[in-house]
Order: sequence, then structure tokens, then C-alpha cells
Amino acid sequence: MANNNDMNHREVFQLHIGSAGIEVGHRCWELYCLEHSLTAVGNIVNETEENIPPKCFFSEKKTYRPRALFIDSNCSTMDKVKSSKYRNLYSNDQFHLLANNSLESVLDAIRKQIEDYDNFDGFIISHAMNGQCSSFTSELLQKLASDYAKKTIVTNSIFGSSIDVCSMYNLLESAHVVIPMENKAIFNLCKHRLEIDNPTYANMNRLIATCWSNITCSMRFQGSLLTDLNEFQTALIPFPRVKIISSFLLPLIPFSCSTHEDFKSPSVYDMCVPLFSQAHTCFLHQSTPYKMLLSTTLHFRGENIIPKEIGQKLIIAMKQWWRFSDTTPTGFKCGINYCRPYIFDDDSDIALTDKQVCALVNEMATSKYLCEIALNQSSNTQDEIAEVKEARDFLQGLKSYYQELESEIINDNELNLATPFK
Repeated sequence: MANNNDMNHREVFQLHIGSAGIEVGHRCWELYCLEHSLTAVGNIVNETEENIPPKCFFSEKKTYRPRALFIDSNCSTMDKVKSSKYRNLYSNDQFHLLANNSLESVLDAIRKQIEDYDNFDGFIISHAMNGQCSSFTSELLQKLASDYAKKTIVTNSIFGSSIDVCSMYNLLESAHVVIPMENKAIFNLCKHRLEIDNPTYANMNRLIATCWSNITCSMRFQGSLLTDLNEFQTALIPFPRVKIISSFLLPLIPFSCSTHEDFKSPSVYDMCVPLFSQAHTCFLHQSTPYKMLLSTTLHFRGENIIPKEIGQKLIIAMKQWWRFSDTTPTGFKCGINYCRPYIFDDDSDIALTDKQVCALVNEMATSKYLCEIALNQSSNTQDEIAEVKEARDFLQGLKSYYQELESEIINDNELNLATPFK
């Protein structure tokens, strides 16, 4: 398996903000190390041309270090990372405790990290959409969008039962691609798909990290789809204001099943079937069925994937379940990466299979769903400050725009909504 070091690498800087962002980010780096044969201190094991850590995610000095910065308003979560098995993977200047004048000091820390980059691509930001750091995250996003206007910002935006309306507003104004993940949906995936009786945040964070391992796989190993951050925009965002993406990961098989003698990885077709019905496979809890897909990318991963398996039978099944727009410039794309899937060494919840598929879907039901959560939350507050009113007006207008655009695209595609959606 060729590594992305063989190509013109483009460095990606990752920001992990708040306790949720830090815990998810730390799990992501742990999994990336396993995939690239790195020890917990950043040394490579049995170095070959295939497993050299990619320069887009790792810097190489005496050891390999993640291109990342951890930021929080208190030190408790960062201290957990500093005392973990992977504590020596990071340097002290990669942890930033928020204090007075924190925004400028964080921006200075980012500049110092990326000033020597040869071909800077942009940012991946892991954060919560509410909580103690939400206001800081909004300010930081605005500054990054201004200071690095030509660079791509992709977010891993985690939320619980509520979304701060101002955070949602600033996120949609500043980021180019937003991939939200909902705690309730991830909890249900752990409980119902992975058969974990009482899922903890540790279980949920490992599942999120596994999904992001697949999302970024072709950036780190040679693949044919989403090989850099700019391609996230060209492949998934047909219109600048429609930037919220749903994520799916399959197969989700409990780890205990892999210990059975008759355990066998599913075929490509069987692996994808639950995806089409949205049956406990999405990282969002929305129950509204998809009416019209603006753009979809399927990322197949595995050493033994045969391209012809992703053929006519699968395409026919997809069209039976999903309606694709013929009038948007992005549409449906499919890519294969021949890097085998990995699982966590000591505490995996997922069975190791020889192939996985990750789907990223742009559909306006998702965008409307998140807008409604934020608007419902703000309607329960008594605040009438200008910032909240501006954010509410923006999201109300955006929700109306989504509805109008959806109707226009459906009419352009001459679809009969009276036809039941399967």
C-alpha cells in the first residue's frame, strides 16, 4: 500500500478544542499511530516505504509528532492526555490552557506551528457545539476564516441535546465543511449495533475516531477520493450555504462476534445494505428520511476489495433507496483505498473486518435538522441581545433557503413526491 508521502503532501493542522474535542482528537491520533506503525512515543516500527507516516498529518524531527494543538479552559482533560500511554507523542507546546487574551495567544501558537509548512492545506477542528469553549471556538473560527481565507476549514462538530444558536451561526459562516456527530446517535450505535450494555464516552469516542480514520484515510494513504481538504468542498458542497454533511460507517459488528470460529466479513453489497435504510448507521439521530441527495461519497477501504463488486447491483440498490439529484454539480462519487481497516489494540468495541465503508452525504434534511435544534434551544432563553437575534434570523433564513432549494431541485428532477420513499 503506497503512502501519501509518495505524492505532493499538503499539511493539515488539527485543533482539538474543549473536553469533547480533546478526547476525540487523542483517540484519533492513537488510531493513526496504529495504522502507521508508530509507537506511543512517535518512533516507527519496522520502517518500510509503505508505512512511513504521512507528512500531511505528522511532522518529523527526532520522532514523529502530530500536527495538532489541544485547547481547553481547564487542564483536567489535557492532564488525562498527558498521563496516558501516548503522553510522549506530544510536546508541551501542543497544549494550550485558555486564560486572558487567549484568542491572540492561541493564534500565535498556531502561527508558530504552521510557519514552516511547505504546502499548508487547512484545518480540521474537533469541538463541541455547546459548552464552556463554544464562545471561544466561534471567535477562533472567525479569525481563522479571515486570516487564512484561502485555506479549507473542516469541522468535526459534536453536540448533545442542544446547540448554541450563536455557535451554530458562526460555524456555518466560517467553516467550509461541517460534519456533525450527535451524542444520542453515537450512544445508540454503541448500544444497538455494537451491543454495549452501558456505553460510556470512551466507547463513543473510539467510534468517532474510527469514523474519522476512514474519512481521512485517502489523505494518509494513497486513495482516489478526498485526498486533500479542498476535495471535501469540490466533492461534497454543491452550493456554498449547503455545507452540513451526514456520516455513516459500516460494518458495525460487535467485537465479541469476531471471536466466533464461523465469523466472516460481509461482502461489499451486504455491508452497504443497512446504509440505504439509515437503520442505526448514521452519526446523527434525525428520523426524517432522505428526499433528495445533493452529493454522496462512498469510501471503501480494505486490501481485498474488488472494484467490480462495487458494480451494477450496488448502484441499482442505491437508486431504489436513495434519490439522487441530476441537477447539482457534485452528485455521487465512489473511491477505494487498499489500506486495511484497523481497530484499537486493547479496548476495541468493533470487530476487525477485512473491509469497511464510510459514507458522507449532503442532504438538506440534515441541515434543517440542525437549524431546528439550535432555534428551539434559543427560543427557550430570555436573551434578546443583538447577537442572539442576528443568529436566530440567520438560521431562520437559512432554513427557509434549504426548503426552497429542496423544492426547486425536486421539481427540476421531475420527481413525484407522492411516490412512497422506501
